[in-house]
Parts: sequence; structure tokens; C-alpha cells
Amino acid sequence: MAVAMMAFQTACTDEESALGIDLVDTTTLYDGMMDTIYADTAWTEYEDSLLTSNYSFGIIGNYTDATFGRVSSWLYTQIALPPNTNDIAFDSSLEIDSVVLTLAKSQLFPDTSGTYNFHFEVMQLAEPLLTDTLFYAENTLPVDGNKIFFDDNVTVGELDTVISFKLDPSFYSVIRRTATAEEFIQQTKGLRVRMTTAGDEGMVSVDFSSSATNLRAYYHYTSGNDTTLGFYTFLLGAGTSHFTHFEHNYAGTLFAGHPRLPGTMRLYLEPMGGHRVRMSFDRAIREFHAAHPWAVIHHAELVMSLSPESPAMHPDQILALGKQSDGSDVYIDDLIDLYTLSGYDGTYHEDGNYYRMRVTQHLQGLMRKGEDPGMLLLLNSRRNSAQRAIMHGTLSSNCPRIIFVYTE
Repeated sequence: MAVAMMAFQTACTDEESALGIDLVDTTTLYDGMMDTIYADTAWTEYEDSLLTSNYSFGIIGNYTDATFGRVSSWLYTQIALPPNTNDIAFDSSLEIDSVVLTLAKSQLFPDTSGTYNFHFEVMQLAEPLLTDTLFYAENTLPVDGNKIFFDDNVTVGELDTVISFKLDPSFYSVIRRTATAEEFIQQTKGLRVRMTTAGDEGMVSVDFSSSATNLRAYYHYTSGNDTTLGFYTFLLGAGTSHFTHFEHNYAGTLFAGHPRLPGTMRLYLEPMGGHRVRMSFDRAIREFHAAHPWAVIHHAELVMSLSPESPAMHPDQILALGKQSDGSDVYIDDLIDLYTLSGYDGTYHEDGNYYRMRVTQHLQGLMRKGEDPGMLLLLNSRRNSAQRAIMHGTLSSNCPRIIFVYTE
């Protein structure tokens, strides 16, 4: 491949100018030229609106970080009858022996191999969790202070696949009723599950879509010759309306009182309705377009290098959205095949301590317009993982850049 290097004037110090050669897709060969453009503006802003209703994964817990402050996450969920069950009617001779709430564990944070003594609290909602309502990270629902069904420590370790709570017998009356499926949801109202500060600090990701996430009532019969022992499984999480609430406290951090931070030296991606990044390559796009108005982009990659102080645990993936003429943000065209390009688009690469993302179609569109209205970067797992990232800014070494191959 014939390669001609071109350079724009920039305040960014590119200490890895040869990196682009290794990043070019080895499955494509072009007799083209390679170039690099650098983000000229960027900032970190608060993500003030994050929908959390009915996602397959969530997270519960508390965590404090010197950079990002304190964050807490709570689960709100309905209790529902099993699928295709129209109603429920408990036999008068049936006696409930115990009720166990179980959550399928996905991941521990910050020490995935550690053992935690989390203090969980399970309370009944004071009003029904509505099925036809969308809930966001900032939303909460009131709880009934007299209906505390669990308030104790639970040990959770790396090898545990589920977390189980044996609920107080006072909960039996909540589910022991005669009702249609719709009436049951309204009458039981729902639950709030959270961790309190009485136990270890940490967070646990929960798989709501797993059949192991449920509420199970164990029972036996007390009359006649029937000695049947059995259980009845109620739904919570998947199959019901549910959402997570995220609560941040930035007191004493660089984010306190600053909804938007300049991105000259550092850029911050924080999950759970925390922070996201906006940036633009507008100046570089305009200069390149003026010099090469008919350029065809064959391959382009966005490279975001992590700073030395970024946490050791890395988020799984960064997503990119482009700003539209109406001001809205939509996923860039290159992410249409996101899930067929595992290990490539927006994922972390340990060899260079960076994230790389294919942006070929997106860059071609910007070049045709001759301007860049901006890009929004988000963490893919921001609703169910506590992993965060700190990246180099526009004036630091290894700043955000797009390396691309083109012909004209």
C-alpha cells in the first residue's frame, strides 16, 4: 500500500504516529494515502437523562471514588404472576413456609474476585409501580416504612451465581391473595431493593433476564391427606416493569458545581447517569475538505487513549452518536453492524491502552458536508456496570484522533 503522510497543525502531541499503520483493517487493501486528524474541541458533561426502564441488566450498591465521588443504585420492580397465568387463588389449607427473593449475579465491583458482606434492604412500595410509565435514572418511588421485608447482611463472592434473601413472614400477606394478573400487580405494588451503608461498600450487577431472578414462595397443605410440598414462582425483573435509580454526590470532586468540564487535558466517561463526552473535529474536517473535496474514505478509526490515572478495570465498550441538523443525537452509521464486529468497534485494546472504533461511514459523511457538528461518546454498559474511564484530552499527549485511509 502506498502511504503518504499528511499533517495538520495541532496543539496535540501525537506520540504514537505509527499507531495508525497497525490499526488499519488487515482485511482491506487500498492503494491510498493515510492521514490523521485530531479533535479540536471536547468537554465532559453530565448525563442528565438516562432511561432505565425494563433493561435486561441492572446494578445495586454504593461506591465512592476520589475522582467521581459517591454513587448509589437502587432497584424498583413489580411482582407479577408467571407468564400465561390469568389469576391466582390460594387454597385456604395452603400454608406458606417461606418466601425467597433471588437475584442472578452478573458482576462484582470494584473487586471482581473479592468477597463482600453487603447489607441489603427490601421494602414494599407505597404505591404501585405503573406498567405504562417510563422511568429514568433520577426517578424514585415512595416506600412504606412499615413494610421492611429484609434488612440484613448477605455474603457475596466471586463464585456465587445468585444472591438470595429469605423475606420476613409479614410478606406472606402481600402475595397471599385472590386476584387477576393485573389486580395482583396493583395490589402487591412492588419492591425496592437497595444496599445500605451498614455493610461493605461495593456494587453488584444483576441479570434481570435470567430465570434465576425471581420470587419463590414455598408451601405445604395443612388439611386432609394432602402432604404436598411445593413452591410457586413469581416474576420480578424480566416479565415485569422495573427500573434502577442512580444517585450521585460530587461534593469535594472536580465535578462539584460544574455540569460541563473543559476537555483539554482529560475527558471522563462515568456510568449510571454520570458523565459523557462531547467532541468535534470541525476545524480539521473543514481544512481537509477544502484541500480534498472529492476524497473517498476507505477506512477510518477513532482512537481514544486512556490516561495514566484511569481505573484498572475498563468499561466493555464505548458508543458514538453523531449530532443531527435538528440537534438530536443518533448512532453513527458504522455502529449498525456493532454486534457482528466483536472485539473491534469501541472496545478496549490492552496493547496500546486505548479504545478504537470504526468510523469510516461517519467520517465520509462529515467530509461530504465539510463540517463536524459534533460527536457524543457514551459507555455501552452505563446502566449495569460501575466501570468508568478517564481519557486524554485535546491538548494532552495521545489526544483523541481519527486515523484514516483515503483516495481521490
